[in-house]
Amino acid sequence: MSNASGESLAIIITDAVRRACRGEMTISEAVALVPAGDIGTFMHATFAGTDGAPLAALLTTALGASPGAAAGEIVFNADDAIDAADAGRSVILVRNETTPDDVLGMQSARGILTTRGGITSHAAVVARGWGIPAVVGAGEIVLDDEGLHIGNRVLPAGTEISIDGRTGEVFLGSADTSTAEAPAELETLLDWADRIRAGADVPVTVRANADNSADAAHARHLGAEGIGLCRTEHMLLADDRLPLVRRFILTDVAGEGQAALADLEEVQQADFEGLLAAMDGLPITVRLLDPPLHEFLPELERLVVAEALGELDEEGHIELAAVRRLHEVNPMIGTRGVRLGVIKPGLYQMQVRALLRAVAAVRAEGRSPRVEVMIPLVIDPTEMQMARAWVTEATAAVGFEGVVSVGAMLETPRAALVAGELAEVSDFFSFGTNDLTQLMFAFSRDDVGSKLIPEYLRHGLLERDPFESLDQIGVGRLIRHACEHARDTNAAIKIGVCGEQAGDPESAKFLVACGVDYVSCSPYRVPIARLAVAQALLEMSRVHPDVLAAIAADAASIRGHQSDPTVDDPLGSPTDAVQGNGAGAGDELDADFLVMHALRIKGFAAADVVADIVGIEVAVVHLLLSEMAQSEWCRHIPARDLWQLTPAGRERHGERLQEVSGAAVDGLRAHYLRFLDLNVGFKELCSRWQMRDGDANDHTDAVYDEARVAELRTLHDQSLAPIAGFTEAIARFGSYERRLTTSLLRLEGGETRMFTGVMCGSYHDIWMELHEDLVQLLGVDRHAEGSY
Repeated sequence: MSNASGESLAIIITDAVRRACRGEMTISEAVALVPAGDIGTFMHATFAGTDGAPLAALLTTALGASPGAAAGEIVFNADDAIDAADAGRSVILVRNETTPDDVLGMQSARGILTTRGGITSHAAVVARGWGIPAVVGAGEIVLDDEGLHIGNRVLPAGTEISIDGRTGEVFLGSADTSTAEAPAELETLLDWADRIRAGADVPVTVRANADNSADAAHARHLGAEGIGLCRTEHMLLADDRLPLVRRFILTDVAGEGQAALADLEEVQQADFEGLLAAMDGLPITVRLLDPPLHEFLPELERLVVAEALGELDEEGHIELAAVRRLHEVNPMIGTRGVRLGVIKPGLYQMQVRALLRAVAAVRAEGRSPRVEVMIPLVIDPTEMQMARAWVTEATAAVGFEGVVSVGAMLETPRAALVAGELAEVSDFFSFGTNDLTQLMFAFSRDDVGSKLIPEYLRHGLLERDPFESLDQIGVGRLIRHACEHARDTNAAIKIGVCGEQAGDPESAKFLVACGVDYVSCSPYRVPIARLAVAQALLEMSRVHPDVLAAIAADAASIRGHQSDPTVDDPLGSPTDAVQGNGAGAGDELDADFLVMHALRIKGFAAADVVADIVGIEVAVVHLLLSEMAQSEWCRHIPARDLWQLTPAGRERHGERLQEVSGAAVDGLRAHYLRFLDLNVGFKELCSRWQMRDGDANDHTDAVYDEARVAELRTLHDQSLAPIAGFTEAIARFGSYERRLTTSLLRLEGGETRMFTGVMCGSYHDIWMELHEDLVQLLGVDRHAEGSY
């Protein structure tokens, strides 16, 4: 990773895209030029001080677990974080480590700081999923009743601190933050990357790890093509769900346990419905419950202290007994994953029933849900067969119509080694690289991050943190072995990766080389993965030249270049003009001018409106508008997301207009007089639509309005001949017929504003644009002509 600043990265991206559009480099070169890992710069805040560092005292440096900068008051528990957020205060949640109990507080905080844990700890994973800055493993910090101890300082609750989730630095005081603005060209670059991935010999998609509808919708906005990991345990941590989970865990009575499951099924179905709606039409891999059950109960240490102080009530004593009964010395390799389904009969069936009922509910709304059920921590084919039987049982119980895809999450070395046998009873695999790394190295991922790994890196015993970038020699060899043997057994098996390393560019490239079908990472890393995977496919020459040629042809049209498909460089040689929108004689207008001319005609307009007028993709229009703004020819009005020519832009437009008019203008003049005749009738008709007998038309008389619409239809039919004449002279005038016809059809369909509405694409809007276009090209003096 180059760690380019936001400003320098924007220059790199802008230059690469523009040079590719001008034919000065190939699409492959442009995509490869941009450091994929750095584009997260545009999604996370940085400190606004010199070189991105805050002007404050450094307290400690630990592990940067979730990028971004944040500042706020220290709070030491989730409840205080929630209360502060409700009061409008910014806080940093400081904990020794986080648990599911802390999730709502984490969501409320601006940043998270823990004294223990590594970059795959609970705090790190949850923070990255939500895009919250986090620093973990700050072992120099000690927390007690007084507050936060660091060196000879004691910082009580309410003290302001700042954290940098990229560097792991923690500062005293509140520092200002800012977020770098992504250039418009980034969307163009990512679009090219998406087309490259889709056009590979075997397409590779990018999914997101998301557990609720809000995260799913955000992931989709960032370009995710599905959900590769939905952690169902995260759905059960809300205040109204956690008591139900605890009731199910604590009860020893079969009837009460089933009642608790029924209540859980209802809330899980509601959560699934929201998730399916957000990802409508895209695949969602739902992982059944994975963590040890004690994680849903209060901490053992807290309960023991409360017991010693005589503060436990009857329910507290029941909870303490349950926590002691469920407590394990090493829970991460204890009773979790598929083992929960064995010791808690009905648990996994309940989740599958909730999921399939949610599928049926959203189908009834006309949506197209696509779900896969993933069984976690599988180590043997017999476990997988048992789990498939649970899914079949649940499918029959709800009368579900259709086939449910069931796959295994490979998280242990044994699972990877027996992947060939597991593939016989699995529809898909997904590698959980966080746990696979932990077990392969015998590293406790919650402990080694802040102590051991920094020393190993300092002594050269590790090149990179294996929880951050995949260990290709060891863990990678297991993954490659598993992929090869799985496909030997089941050629149709789909293989993905859902560990956080999938969002690391170097790891993503290695995984693509192993032959995975998709990678899945936290939503904020999706754009990084989109670009990194495309770069990997290009490096391996897995993209057909026709795909690159098609992208290049579209890129050339942005800047008005013609592609030569006979040469290696799909962009061909640069030229200075484009045949504008199927131009006729004399219509050699480049895209810059078309966009500028559209703004001149409209006065001010949104980018999508300009795109519709000139017939160019919105992303391209954004690119061109940004370029014009840098030349101070147009300006952006953020409050309304509108663009407008500046005085300098109007002057430049006038100069260009003289350059491009030429002989084609004579072809316009021959039909202009007929248009003027129709224009008189149109203005009178607009008045009759708006006014009636000297008063405003309230449009309650349907017969009157229908007569006026019929008159407009007649006038429209009469206007087609002169518009055809304009189009013969300058082809882009053909868009006016399409746009006028669309408005008329909407008016006839009952949208009354489509007659004379303002700035809504009404017939009047478009007619006036056509008139203004003609006036500009012909150099008509409206005052002399009397055509106001």
